[in-house]
Amino acid sequence: MKILIITFTGGLNPGTAMQALGVQTGLHLIYPTAQIDFLSFRDFKKIEILNMRIEKKIMVHTIIQKGYAFYRLQKYKKFRKKNFSYTKTVDLFNYAEEDIAFIKDYDLVAIGSDTILERGYSEKGRIGLNWMPLDVNKIYFAASASPANFEPKEDLKNVASRAKFIGLRDDLTINFFIQKLGINESRLIKQPDPSFFLDINKFKLSSSLAKKFKDGNKYALYNFNSNFPLRKELAEGLRSVGYKVVTTSYNPFADICLDTIDAFEWAGVFPLIDIVVTERFHDSVFGLRNEKPVIAIDWDTNRFSASGDSKTLRILEDYGHSHLHFNLCMDTDLKPIIVAVENIDKLFNRKNVVIANQRNENLVNQILLQIKEILQ
Repeated sequence: MKILIITFTGGLNPGTAMQALGVQTGLHLIYPTAQIDFLSFRDFKKIEILNMRIEKKIMVHTIIQKGYAFYRLQKYKKFRKKNFSYTKTVDLFNYAEEDIAFIKDYDLVAIGSDTILERGYSEKGRIGLNWMPLDVNKIYFAASASPANFEPKEDLKNVASRAKFIGLRDDLTINFFIQKLGINESRLIKQPDPSFFLDINKFKLSSSLAKKFKDGNKYALYNFNSNFPLRKELAEGLRSVGYKVVTTSYNPFADICLDTIDAFEWAGVFPLIDIVVTERFHDSVFGLRNEKPVIAIDWDTNRFSASGDSKTLRILEDYGHSHLHFNLCMDTDLKPIIVAVENIDKLFNRKNVVIANQRNENLVNQILLQIKEILQ
């Protein structure tokens, strides 16, 4: 059996790499001897980042961050080469007939990644190759359309309706498929993030880096892009209530920068910290899987819907902790966030998180059996 996975594995986002590894791990559980390949495609997301307008006052930090990222990129390339098998490179929006024929040679196409789903068309209106109504078994595997800020045309509705299985990661995407794509709710399965197929206990930070964490200190994992305008102020706020600030990428305002670690080492940071304060979805997922309090913050309008809905909000909602989600778009008041951090013992319900984790671990395996039965 030949399986093709269409999802992001590139860039320097460790959560993306772990998500992709989770998809592969899950599919290998039901098809142990399958040949599983990842579609290699031109990274349109990288082009968007390069075109992003950045304020002059934080430009220098962005440049330095890119420099520190170079070494880490080499480690990520080794990680991907070791763990993933890639196809030839295609352009999702400027593809040829031979690319279509190439994909049709697979027995199963599994689509994940929120960035893949949110980009239905090219700027010229051409439907993305991942949305093509190919004559193959196609499934959505814990897919997300976040932030779901586009109006789908009729052809996307037809493609979605032909999927053999529709597993969606969050209620934001479920609502999009129901309201925008016209898919009957009974066909939609809420599927936990693919990283739930991974055993988080096997990921460890190297002993040399783990020594940076001293007994008696409290540590906050703190990850925000360099263009977050309140990055310095929020870091100082965390320190003011007793936390050492830790980042897994370059951040001049952090106390500990783990800016050269790979995806496995990144996953090994979470057992060592006390709280997660982040804009990143997979920081939130791995924080909660490690039973750590998570405060998730949206601020970039490109990462949440017009109504304020987002994947970070939805993951906290799934764990019964939506009160720990904040949106700082057009807002510079950090006091509510610092107050939440200061009172996190009262606001965080570890028992509920443990129950939710167990529920998700049971659910991902049940869904695998359902997928296998549908495709028989």
